[in-house]
Amino acid sequence: MAQEIPLHAMEPRSARGPREDARANRARILAAAQQLFEERGVAQVTMAQVAQAAGVGKGTLYRHFEHKGALCRALLDAHFRAHQDAVLARLRALAQEGTPVLERLRFFLQESVAFIHEHLALLCEVQRAYGISPVEDAPMMQWLRLTLAGLLRTGTRTGEIDPALDVDLAADLLRAPLTAAYIRHLHERSGYGLDAIAQGILRLVEGLRPAARPGQRLPSGG
Repeated sequence: MAQEIPLHAMEPRSARGPREDARANRARILAAAQQLFEERGVAQVTMAQVAQAAGVGKGTLYRHFEHKGALCRALLDAHFRAHQDAVLARLRALAQEGTPVLERLRFFLQESVAFIHEHLALLCEVQRAYGISPVEDAPMMQWLRLTLAGLLRTGTRTGEIDPALDVDLAADLLRAPLTAAYIRHLHERSGYGLDAIAQGILRLVEGLRPAARPGQRLPSGG
C-alpha cells in the first residue's frame, strides 16, 4: 500500500537548477529565516530583517522569495519531505509486521496532528499568503488524503474496515480536521491539549469497523 503513495513537495521544482552563487544565497536566506523565526516567531519577522541577517540585499531576497509566504513554504519543504520519509518508512514497517490497518491509521493521524502543531506558524503564513483552503489540493493536503485513502482501501480488502465504505468520502472526512487553522483553533482558542485533539480524531476511526453479523468473528484491529 505504501508504495502507492507519492511524495509531494511543498514548493515546485524548476527544470533547470540555479547557479552556485544563487544556491548559496538561497541557503543563507533560509538559514537566517529559520533562526529568526525560532527566536522571534514568524509573525514578528519582516523580510527586511531576513535580508539583513542573511547578509544579502533586498533585491536578492525578493528574487528568491516574492513574499514571506514563499519563504515559509520553502522552509516547510524540507520539514515536510523529512516527515513524509519517516512516516512512510514506519507505515511500510508496520505493514510488514502485520500491524492491523486501524492501528496504522491511528499512527498516521497522530503523526499528522503532531507535524501540523509543530509547524503551525509556517503553515498559517503559507495559507495566508496563498489563500490555500482545506478543500484545495495543496501538496500536504493532497498527500494526507492519498495516504488516508490508501490505508482505508487496504482495510476494506483485508476485512478490517467495512467493505461498503465510501473510501474517498471517508478520506476527506478524516482529512478535514487536519489543517493548521483548525488545529490552532482547537489548541489555542478552545484549550484542548494536543493529545486530546489527536484522540478525538482517532475516535472516528473506530466507526470504520465492519458491522458484525450473528456468529461472525471480526478481524482484530487493536
